[in-house]
Formats: sequence, structure tokens, C-alpha cells
Amino acid sequence: MISTYEALTGPWAANVPGWAVAVVPGSLIVVAQELATHSESGWWIAASAGLQLVAVTAWAVLVASLARLFTGRVPPAALAALWLGIGVLRGVIGALVALEVGAPPEWAYRILFWVVVTVCWMPLLTYALAQWAEHRRLLAVRAGLAAALDTATARATEGEAERGHRLVAAADDALGPALDEVRAALRGLDGRDDPAAARAIAARLDDLAARTAAFTSPTNVPVPERSTGRVSLTTAMREFELRRPVFASLLTATAISPVLLPEAFREGGWGGASEMAVAIGVSTALLIATFGILRPRRFTGAQRSLGSRIGVTLAGLAGGAVVLALDWEPFEPRDYFLIALVPVMIAGSASTIATAVALEATNVDLSTRAAADRAALDSLETGVDLADRESAARVETLVRGDLNGRLASCAMALGFLAHDDMPEPARHDLVRGVLDQLDAAAAELHPR
Repeated sequence: MISTYEALTGPWAANVPGWAVAVVPGSLIVVAQELATHSESGWWIAASAGLQLVAVTAWAVLVASLARLFTGRVPPAALAALWLGIGVLRGVIGALVALEVGAPPEWAYRILFWVVVTVCWMPLLTYALAQWAEHRRLLAVRAGLAAALDTATARATEGEAERGHRLVAAADDALGPALDEVRAALRGLDGRDDPAAARAIAARLDDLAARTAAFTSPTNVPVPERSTGRVSLTTAMREFELRRPVFASLLTATAISPVLLPEAFREGGWGGASEMAVAIGVSTALLIATFGILRPRRFTGAQRSLGSRIGVTLAGLAGGAVVLALDWEPFEPRDYFLIALVPVMIAGSASTIATAVALEATNVDLSTRAAADRAALDSLETGVDLADRESAARVETLVRGDLNGRLASCAMALGFLAHDDMPEPARHDLVRGVLDQLDAAAAELHPR
């Protein structure tokens, strides 16, 4: 998760995709501004837009390259120089082009206008693009963690069977020969001389076999629950607008006012500025009403999303219609481009602000879920490693412990019982000794 400082001073402070996003709205504003420049020629519009684009691109490359060369990023001082320089360059070039075609250059107005517009909009665009890049990175991180969790889960599941097979094989190798000898010796008794002792030994062997099965059971590795799902970007955009309708609408009005009000004043004086102010107020009120109507949960998510986009579009169109309807200042044909810019600016501003806020919210959610996935992966891998070490320790205990010695001695003792020349007291003592050894072997095999 990146901070606001990292978003504004990192790679997105000046790069090709960021400038590509800003080219269209910037060019539209240049066209609207130059249409209001009184001149009999028309080539200056394309000239002004093209020269401004080349100049600000060169300035951005210069400032960003030098800043990253010396600091590795674009620090706040360089960022301020970048944005202020863009505003000054656009204002100066526009004034020079106007001067060339015989129109008033309006140096102070143009420079101040573009500085204000740049300072208002460039941080927002930069932040939104940075959060989008972070959003894609976090999605890739979660995808990688999901793949790693799948692999670890498969390893844990397959590992249980493999560990079980390994322990069973080790138990068979260690116990098989000795148990065969004991069984052979018992068959040699053939029920003669001491049937009760033979049955007792057989019962102990059965118990030993049962305990061996318990000993060889693999260690279960619990698979932790992983984080599922995520908050969609569309849902986050909708919820921001509907949870805070007044705040979202006022942010939109604040973003478009520095663009529309100065140009309306420049073209029509205080009457034109008043018309535009009323249009912005009406659009803002409609936005608040739309978001407020859609806020209750009686609408589905899809209906709320569609309704909010329709509401934003209608609010923009209503703003343009208000400017047309008011006759406080006579219109000229070139004024219609500024009127058409009203719904475009409202829709673009509302979408940009909602997207930036939604990206930040979804990135917080993705970062939290990624941390949970990483913790689950660490827990699962630790459990698998512990189970492997425990299985290895059991195998070593089974193979290298005293178990083989005890069973071998029992088999040897039972071999003596097969001979008839052993005195009766000695035979009883030997049986008791064998039983003791088998009890000890069973106790060793019993898992604790």
C-alpha cells in the first residue's frame, strides 16, 4: 500500500501514460480558451494546443529526469516546480500565440488560470494513476500468493500420504523380520507345554501390531482458511458517492470551478460568470439528489451503479442547459463549445474523483487480504515443515532405537522354548521375560 507522498513523488509524477491521460482534457480546455480569443484567423487554436503540449512535455521530462537522477524520485520541491512550470508555460505560450494573431495576450490571466488548473488537477490525476498502478500490483501479489497457497496445500495433502507410506515402510523393515521370528517360534510351540503362555504372548503381539499402526499414522497438517473475495472497484466508487453524497458532489464542483468560472468570466464578464455559477450549483444539487435517492438499500448494486452514472450525466447536461436558458449575457457561436464542456467536465471530474477514492479503498482492502494470505501461507509452510521433521524423528526412533533389539531378543528367547530339554521353572521365567520385553516395545511404539 502506497502513501499519498509516495503516489505523488513516485514514478507517476511524470511519465508517458500519465501525460497521455492529461492530453485530451488539457487540449479541450485550450480549445475552449482560444475560441474565446477574438481573432479573424483560426490556425492559432491548433498552434497553441500543439506548442503547449510540446513545451510542457519537454519541461516535465527535464524536471523529472534531473530529480530522479539526483534523488531517485520527484521530491516535493521538484514537484512544485513541475506543476507551476506547466501552468506558466501554457499561459506564456497561449499569450504569445494570441499576440501573434493580433489578439490581446492577457498574460496575467492566462498564466494564473493555467497555474490554478494545473495545481488543482495534476495532483488528482497523478494520485489516481499511482493508485491504479498499485491496484494492479496488489492484484498480482494476491494472485501469486493464491498460487503459492495452492501449492503448499497440495504439498500438505500429498505429504500426509507420503509420510504415512514412509513410516509404514520403515516399521515393516524394522518389525517384519523380528515378528516373523516370533511367530515361527510360537508355531514351534505347537500348543505344547504351556498353551496359556503362548496365548499371552500372542495377545501381546496383537497389541504391539495395533500400537505400531498408531505409531505410523502421519501427522495431520491443518490447512488455514484463506482470505476470499475482494471489494470491486465499481462497488467502491458507488459506495463513496452514495455514502457521502454531499461531499462527493462538492468535490466535483470544486474541481470544475477553476476551469469553467474563469473562462465564463473572460468571455461574458460577471454575467457570464454568474450564469456558469448557477449552472454549477444546479448540477451539484442534482448530483446530491441523485446520490441521495440511490442511497437506500431498496436498489440492487447494479441498479445503484447504473443510476449513479445516469445521474452524473443528467447533472452535466442540466448544467449546460441552464447556461443556455439564462439570457444574462448574449451568446456567440463560439460560446457553445464552453457550454458543451460543462457536462464533459462534470462527468470527467465526478468519475476521476470517485475512481481515485475507490482505488485507495480497494487497495487498502487488497493489502489487508494479501497480508492475511501471506500469514496463512507462512502458517501452512511451517506446519508442513514441522510434520516432516516429526515424521523423520519417528523413523529415526523406530529404526535406531532399542525396538529392534527387544524384538530380536524375544525371538531368540522363544527359540529356546521350542526345545524340550529346558527345565519348567526356566521356561516360566523365560516367558515372563519375553512378555516384559514385548510390553516395553509396545510402550516405546505408543505415541504420546
